[in-house]
Amino acid sequence: MKELNIAMKEFYIAVRSKRFIGLLLFYIILLVLMNYAQKDEIINLAGQIRVTRFGALGGEGTVVFTAVSLSIFSNLMSLSVFGALIGITLGADAINREIEEGTVKVLMSHPIYRDQVINGKFLGNGLALLLMIIIGYTITMSFLLLIGVPLDQESVIRAFLASFYTLIYMLTFLSLGIMISSIIKKPETSMLLAIILAIMLTIVYPVISTVISNKIAGDEPYCPPKIERIETPTGIQEVRMMDYECPAYVEWKNKREIWQKRLNLLTPTSHYSQLIASAFAGDELAQDYLPISEAIPLAFNNLAILLVQLLLPFSIAYMRFMTSDLT
Repeated sequence: MKELNIAMKEFYIAVRSKRFIGLLLFYIILLVLMNYAQKDEIINLAGQIRVTRFGALGGEGTVVFTAVSLSIFSNLMSLSVFGALIGITLGADAINREIEEGTVKVLMSHPIYRDQVINGKFLGNGLALLLMIIIGYTITMSFLLLIGVPLDQESVIRAFLASFYTLIYMLTFLSLGIMISSIIKKPETSMLLAIILAIMLTIVYPVISTVISNKIAGDEPYCPPKIERIETPTGIQEVRMMDYECPAYVEWKNKREIWQKRLNLLTPTSHYSQLIASAFAGDELAQDYLPISEAIPLAFNNLAILLVQLLLPFSIAYMRFMTSDLT
């Protein structure tokens, strides 16, 4: 129960901080502007289903867009960058600021263990992230109701599943922030490093991985055009096949995609993108959602890797906190 008491105190401190309030207000404004920008498209999709291909940030697949899923999908994809920044900044000074200000000495003077302190801090900041997700979800649903868009049950269920994936993703960056806070003594330095790391993993790294995979695959091979002779009423004509891909090009493209996927294994953003795509996975033949029993296994490996990326930094922070000098 002591972990819970620390968690509630950490949650109370987090949600009252100027940093959290500022980030929350920015997120709300961004969310409203995004929904308003695609209002016409959302209204046109009301009562309809559109199955389309998706590919971004390392994730790919066939997804279903309804009025609800389109709005939620856009909201959650914006959190691939913004959510990572929120998560890592909440944890970036969770440990070292307590040590610098000396409040950790007061805390440890009570009958409490170190593991209860760090577990409580992680749980409390995790609750703050959950609150932000709930607020975003509520605003999105409220906006849809205000513009007269009905909420279809299937899309709402998928949105809950995608929100759960989002929480895991943001907790991964919270874990990274706490690890940085446990290693670096100065809160200002750890905060700056945390912001740089979040930008690197979410924006810079996908670009770098694309460049590296292109370098490994080599130059795109030349494919001579394929010409077919077709008999027409006016005689035999030669037609150039526009969608033809020669074997050399197919091999080059496959090699590039394989290396792209290998490199994307290192970043949480690609796994999160794949998880969101799986939550809204569609069936092109049925022109409808893929059953959840089939959609969840599509990205099970991505979820497993994301959980490892969550636990590994926290384990390092845990061991560091348990053995470090808090004076």
